[in-house]
Amino acid sequence: VELPKGVSDYALYRPNGETIAVVEAKRTSIDPRLAGAQTELYVTEIEKRQGFRPFGFMTNGYDIYFWDVGRAPKRLVHGFFSHADLENLLFLRQNQTPLTAAAVNTAITDRAYQIEAIRRLCQAFEQGKRKALLVMATGTGKTRVAMSLVDIFLRTNQARRILFVADRDALVEQALEDGFKTHIPNEPCTRIYSHDIDTTNRLYVVTLQTLSNCFREFTPGFFDLVIFDEVHRSIFNRWNEPLQYFDGRLVGLTATPADFIDRNTFLAFDCPDEVPTFLYSYGEAIRDGYLVDYVPYAAQTRFQRRGIHGADLSEEDRNLLIEQGFDPDDFDYSGSDLETKVSNRDTLRQQWQEIMDVCYKDQSGQLPGKTIVFGL
Repeated sequence: VELPKGVSDYALYRPNGETIAVVEAKRTSIDPRLAGAQTELYVTEIEKRQGFRPFGFMTNGYDIYFWDVGRAPKRLVHGFFSHADLENLLFLRQNQTPLTAAAVNTAITDRAYQIEAIRRLCQAFEQGKRKALLVMATGTGKTRVAMSLVDIFLRTNQARRILFVADRDALVEQALEDGFKTHIPNEPCTRIYSHDIDTTNRLYVVTLQTLSNCFREFTPGFFDLVIFDEVHRSIFNRWNEPLQYFDGRLVGLTATPADFIDRNTFLAFDCPDEVPTFLYSYGEAIRDGYLVDYVPYAAQTRFQRRGIHGADLSEEDRNLLIEQGFDPDDFDYSGSDLETKVSNRDTLRQQWQEIMDVCYKDQSGQLPGKTIVFGL
C-alpha cells in the first residue's frame, strides 16, 4: 500500500533509507495519545514496504510517548531516543528469545530460592511488566541473583546495556568486582564517574549520587535494564529523578522486610497488592539453614545503670579530681552519657572483656565469631 506523501509529521530514517521511527506531533493542548490511531496506521503500513515495523513517538511538545506497536503498550518517556538507541531496540526486537526459556546459570546461583526468584522476575517481565521488586534477607545472595538475571537478559538478547545503581560506594564496588567481573567476565564493564562518561561498554555500575550529576549525559533509551540496590532507601528522595529518566526495565533490590517497606515503594514497582515480585524472608532463610538466627545478650556496667555523680565518688577520687582542678560536685552524668560527654576507660575495658567472655568464638577459640554490638 502506497502511503500519501507527508502523512507522518516526522520520519526518522536509517542510513539505508528505511524508516526506523515516526513521530506524531500534536498541539500542546491535546493529549498526544490521541494520535494513537494515526501512529498505528503509519507504522503498520510502512512495515509492509520495508519488512519491519518502525517505532512510534507521540508528543505535544511537553509529553512524549513511545510505542512499539503490537508488542508493548505506549508509555511516557523523558525524551526522544537516539538513533543508536532505536537501532539497539530493533536488534533486541528481532533477536530476542523468551526470558523464561533460558536456563539459569547454576555457576552463579544454585540455591532453590535463588532460582525461583529469577524465574519469578522473568515471568513478570514476560507478562509485560517493566518493573519488579525483589525482597531478600541480608546474606541470601541478592547480588548473585541480580548477576544471574543479567546473564539471562544478555543470553536471550533482551538487554545489551545494563546499569547497576547503589547508594553506597561499597555496594557499587561489590557489584563491579564480585558481580560483573566475577560472574560475567566476558562482557566489558565499567564504573561511571561524572568526569568520565564512557558509552562503549555493556555493563555499568554507579553510585546514585554520581548518577544524579551526570544522567543527562545518556539518552533516556540508553539502558535496557536498570538494577537498583537497596531501593527502599532512595527511590522517593531527591535522587529519584535519574531513575525515572531511563526507560529501561527496572529491578529493585532490598533486604528490608516487606512489612517495613512503605506502600509507595510497592506501587512504584507495579506491586499494588503490597506483595513483592519475589520474597525470601529472614525467617525462611533460617528455616532452610542458609542463615543462623542471632542470640541477643544484654549487658550493662554499673556506670550505664547508675551513671556517675560527684556525691557518689570515693574520697580518693574526689581528692584526685580536686588536684586536677575539677570540682567533684560538678560531675553529674547518666549512663547514656558514656562516650558522648564522658569517657571511662575502665568501663570500656569491662565492656569488651565481657563481650570476649560471652561471644561465640571461631575454631581457634581465641577470636570472636560474627557479632554485632549495639551501644545504647
